[in-house]
Amino acid sequence: MILTLIGAGISFDLTLSSVDALKKADKIYIETYTGKAEKEIIEFLEKLTGKEIILLPREKVESNFLIKEATQSNICIISLGDPLIATTHTVLIIEAKKAGIEVNVIHNSSVYTAAPGKSGLQIYRFGKTASLVNPRPNYKPTSSLDIIRKNLENNMHSLVLLDTEPEPMEARAALEMLNEFDSAVVLSRLGYPDEKITYGKIIDLLETEPDLGKPLFCIIIPAQLHPLEDEFLALYTLKHQKR
Repeated sequence: MILTLIGAGISFDLTLSSVDALKKADKIYIETYTGKAEKEIIEFLEKLTGKEIILLPREKVESNFLIKEATQSNICIISLGDPLIATTHTVLIIEAKKAGIEVNVIHNSSVYTAAPGKSGLQIYRFGKTASLVNPRPNYKPTSSLDIIRKNLENNMHSLVLLDTEPEPMEARAALEMLNEFDSAVVLSRLGYPDEKITYGKIIDLLETEPDLGKPLFCIIIPAQLHPLEDEFLALYTLKHQKR
């Protein structure tokens, strides 16, 4: 029996080997707690593979459910991005191998490479990644801001991931939480036809309320720009902004 972890990439652009594995699987599961899969995409995958795509809640992904399933059948689980980067399934692989189950991992694009690449920022100049959570009663962590401050002290860019629970965070809400910083690159729906990238001073982005696109968003807080980075980001600069 085989347990196959399949990365759906940043926009469900599956590789040829992924499609082949899905067609051979006995059961196909998908987990979406790091993002979302639109109904039309699920229906397309079902038509493509001729099999039902079963949504798997987070608690089942993190339990021994998939291990039990894979002892009896060839199982595929689809994850957004890359299954071993933005979504870390290392524990699942360890437990599967302990149970004598063969594991196959099919990698794909991740926000960790796509966001720097799309914004024209040099990936080796990124520091630790920060995550912003949706406000909750009596819960307002500030560790993400500390990470960005430290990165800027070291002249490193910061990739900021936005919470998806209970609903994907809007870009404006994230910018309000990040308003102590100077500028930001807002990236919307990377890899999709309606992808949108906007660069500007955070105060301008908040005051003028430009169309920043739709969720899912991620944000980059840039450090001091290399001339080539600055030239590239100019492609996405607000037209009214004084630079």
